[in-house]
Formats: sequence, C-alpha cells, structure tokens
Amino acid sequence: MKRMLLLLLVAISVTNAALLTWRHWNDLAPGLNPPLTRIELGGELRHLPPEEIRTVLAPYAGTGFFDVDLDLAREQVESLQWVESAAVGRRWPDTLSVRVNEETVIARWGENQLITQRGTIIGPAFAEIDQSLPLLGGPPDSHFDVMRQYLRLNQILSPSGLRLTGLSASPRRSWRLQLNGVTEVVLGSEYLVSRLQRYVDFYRRQPEHERLRHEVADLRYGSQFSIRLRETDSGAGLARR
Repeated sequence: MKRMLLLLLVAISVTNAALLTWRHWNDLAPGLNPPLTRIELGGELRHLPPEEIRTVLAPYAGTGFFDVDLDLAREQVESLQWVESAAVGRRWPDTLSVRVNEETVIARWGENQLITQRGTIIGPAFAEIDQSLPLLGGPPDSHFDVMRQYLRLNQILSPSGLRLTGLSASPRRSWRLQLNGVTEVVLGSEYLVSRLQRYVDFYRRQPEHERLRHEVADLRYGSQFSIRLRETDSGAGLARR
C-alpha cells in the first residue's frame, strides 16, 4: 500500500513538473523565435533601387527568426536585375541582413541595353546609360559571341593606346570596329586577329597627325588594306597599303 502511494505521489509530481515546464515554455517561446521586423541592406548599390530588394523580401515580415529559409531568400534576391550575387543572414533578434554585389557593366548593347562582364544583358536600362561605354551590337542572341570578340580584340589594341569604342557583327558574322571613337575598321568574317594586328603595326609607324586622319580602314584584302583619310585643307585621300 505504501509503495502504491509513493508511486502515485511520484506520478503527480512528474505531471505537475511537466505542466509547469509547458506553461513556462509557452511564455518563453515567442522570445526564443521572435518575428522578423527589419531588413538591413549592405553592399554598394549604384543601379539597383533598394526598394526592389525590400519588395522581394517583404513576405518574410513577421516570420519567426529561425523559420526563414535563407537559401530561398538569397535566390530570390539574386533573381533581380543588376544582382550578380547576394548573401542573406540573420541578426538577432529581428533583422534579416542582405549584402548585394551588383553586376559590372562593360559595354552598351544596342540602343537601351547594357552587357555585363558575365555576358548578361540588362535592359531596357532603367538607369541613365553611360555614353562613354563601348557600343556593342549584333544579331539576336549573339551577345556572348560579340562580348568574347570585344575582350579578345581589345587585348591587341590596348598596348598601342587604341580603344575599342564600338564593335558590331552582321548576321553573317562580318565584323566592324570603331577605334577611339573616330576610326572605323572593317575586318570581315575571318582572320580577325591577324588583320587587326596588321593595322596596329601600321598605326604604330604613323606620325600622330596621320593617325588622326584615319577615317575608315578596310582590311579585307589579304595582305593589303585600304585607308580612307579625312579631309584636310589639301583635300581627301585614299591610301592603300
């Protein structure tokens, strides 16, 4: 009898302890997983409006601190135009912190778009376009090819002080360049590197006043090329090399 009474007292004590623990847990639980109420943005935002980020993360407002799927939130931020990569984390007790790396633009693409160093097309651009950026163009879906050629040909030009300010490809992949914003170079569709190198070698040997007269250089003639010179007081000229 005493043993049964002892077991009953133990059972009652355990039950009371469990009820007390449950009551305290309910009181403490909201403080252990508080709702998110703030979004903290980091990184240099030159083009992407902060409101774009806040809008895509707005559904997380009120979500428990530990309930947020950080990977999903990061993917949603990275889906925004201008975002190259993002990092999303929590900061106790109520903050979702976001750090964004923006895309790096290397050129304009057509009239109102931009192309990044990863080959991503951005546009129509909602930010003011920097007109000093090189202008690239080509058939639809050719931007990767045009960008690769731009980077490749620019390496040949840079040591001579020539800037590739424009590059375009025709549907048949015939290439035209603009150098320093003043000289058009017609390369055609083959032997692009060797043809351009031939012009660069010739350009280096020219005195400064002659270089400035180069208006159009046509390099589609095998081992020779022609240059149309700008008009001077003595008239226009056509040189064949």
